[in-house]
Amino acid sequence: MTVRELINSALSVIGLYGGDNPPCDTADLDGRAIMLINVLLGELATLDCRIKREPPKIYSVSGFSDNLQTCDIISSSVLPFGLAALFALGEDDNLYLTLQSRYNAAKANALALGRAKAEPIREVY
Repeated sequence: MTVRELINSALSVIGLYGGDNPPCDTADLDGRAIMLINVLLGELATLDCRIKREPPKIYSVSGFSDNLQTCDIISSSVLPFGLAALFALGEDDNLYLTLQSRYNAAKANALALGRAKAEPIREVY
């Protein structure tokens, strides 16, 4: 998923995007999007590495055509709600709280996929 696709998904969640032409000017949101996405990527880095079963690494993006390096579940179901919530922050408090709740639920669902794998205990003596 690219950064532009993530932004469009977040705008769709809050009703500001419905296809090729957004119903209103979203240039102000586009201007803030890259920094907000990098904040979310930092916040979700531990969840991402847990799902991928890899060492922790924080990825960042710098342009709208950059590909997200997160796993599919985070890119498709967690990040859009997190970004939409940040877009709504300070604009519509009720919408923000609703989206933040959905974001937290999506993180919990993604975490269920990334639970540690149980293995038998090995004696080292």
